[in-house]
Amino acid sequence: MTSAEKGRVARDAELRQRIVTAAAELFAERGYSGTKLKAVAARAQVKPRTVKRLTGSRAQLFAQVLAGELTSQSAESVAAAADNPPAVPLVVLLDTARAIFASPQRSWSLLELEALIRAHRDDDVRVLEGDRLDKRRANLLALTRQARQAGALDDAVDDDALVHFAVALSVGLAVVDQVMQPRPSPAHWDALMGRLGSAVGPLDVLVANEDEARTPWRVRIDIPDRPGGLARLIRALSPLHAHVTATTMLAHVDGVRTIDLAMTVPASVDAETLLAAAMSVGDNGYIAEGSPDDGLDLPTRVLDSATELVTNPGSAPEAVARLVEADRFEVTPSTEGEDDDTDVLRLQWTEDLHVVLHRDWAPFAPAEKARASALLRLAAAIASMEGDPEALGWVEPIRGDGTVWIRLARPEDAVAVAAMHERCSEQTLYQRYLTGVGQWRELTLRRLSGGHKGATLVVMSEEGAIVGLGHVFPDTHDGRTAELAVIVEDAYQGRGIGTRLLRHMVELATRLGFQQVEGTVLAQNTQIEHVLESTRLDWTRHLEGGVVTMRAPLA
Repeated sequence: MTSAEKGRVARDAELRQRIVTAAAELFAERGYSGTKLKAVAARAQVKPRTVKRLTGSRAQLFAQVLAGELTSQSAESVAAAADNPPAVPLVVLLDTARAIFASPQRSWSLLELEALIRAHRDDDVRVLEGDRLDKRRANLLALTRQARQAGALDDAVDDDALVHFAVALSVGLAVVDQVMQPRPSPAHWDALMGRLGSAVGPLDVLVANEDEARTPWRVRIDIPDRPGGLARLIRALSPLHAHVTATTMLAHVDGVRTIDLAMTVPASVDAETLLAAAMSVGDNGYIAEGSPDDGLDLPTRVLDSATELVTNPGSAPEAVARLVEADRFEVTPSTEGEDDDTDVLRLQWTEDLHVVLHRDWAPFAPAEKARASALLRLAAAIASMEGDPEALGWVEPIRGDGTVWIRLARPEDAVAVAAMHERCSEQTLYQRYLTGVGQWRELTLRRLSGGHKGATLVVMSEEGAIVGLGHVFPDTHDGRTAELAVIVEDAYQGRGIGTRLLRHMVELATRLGFQQVEGTVLAQNTQIEHVLESTRLDWTRHLEGGVVTMRAPLA
């Protein structure tokens, strides 16, 4: 070949690439039917006859664009996994499904979607697109067989059928993405993919071992309170090679169980994929990084904390924080800090001090509140045995030859507090809350049981029922005034309980550093006014709208 011929070949190669690049831009902008060879020639700055000479017809040019210009990140990730088998093949499939949902056109561009349609009436495009699909299918099939070898696919699931479904699903997503609205949320899509992943798994999941390093995780989730509910959760996680090391039930309400799972998974399994698998069979899921100690059973952890308290009762707040896996905690004066909330657990430790715990990754469950409160009571009991004069609680005689026990409220008292309210008459509830008789339910029960600033005392009968409740709330306006509020259920009224309870509440308000106390009562409720006067404080009265506000300075 002469030098002139070589130069002509090089120029033709450069022109051909310029034409294909221009055609790719126009096909993407206008589609196949809207792209003419004249427009391609103009974009490439060549003559139309040059386009025909170097690239052929429009269909042939379209085929060259498909062959040289289109790439797919999802297809490339699957191809890479097919060449280098991952520890958990199912993770690659789920990650690919998530990526395609997030941006379908990153996997199937509009140009390739048009090629799929064009293939129905153009033999050249059908052959070319068939080759491209065969490559995707081969890579997906290799990954599917890896998942089967790992034990993550049921024998009844055919590999070819699964691959065919996966390709059709991804194409369908790209076709309807800009048309079908609204789109489901990413969380709902992940849950669906997790459910599909567990559906194709074997009934008895026993995945093969892998050598990859493992990472500890904690998953908290609600599952149906039915036989097999926990088994479904474990089965959904098993195809991801999740090895459960500890299981704890945290709540059991209205047909739902809140389960806490400690587990380890291969390092390639991320939190998003793990939570999606759990959410495919449950609700209200949360996930956080675990620790090597998660495998210790709960009784062992409690006993370890109790052992520490025997020698150091003052370590109770830190022990409680470890027990409920709080992210942070603080010991605050009982009149300061945050009130109890979903991610804040406030516990009365002494009449002066509260322990406030915070957790960002999941709300505190009722069982955790009860455990934390019990551990603090254990610390208080140990301190009392050692002669600590700060231990709080009184056994008081009442009229009718009986006694009651007055003590600090606990989070687990919420159910008994609610039961006491149910036993109260409409009049008693109205006199306490000054609202409609049903509206007390809108008040958070955990705050009625001590999860607030100040102090809450409960009155327990000899039978162990809560029959009275006393609150010492800091006034929100000046912080120097304590608001006193008392309720005693009807069957125990008139026996002196309110008087004795109020006396201890005034003592607490004085000890907490308040300068005065106040109570708000209905004008016709003379009985509670007499109870307040029994404290021998110097009360003043202010009547407005049928409500009397009584205030008295503290010594």
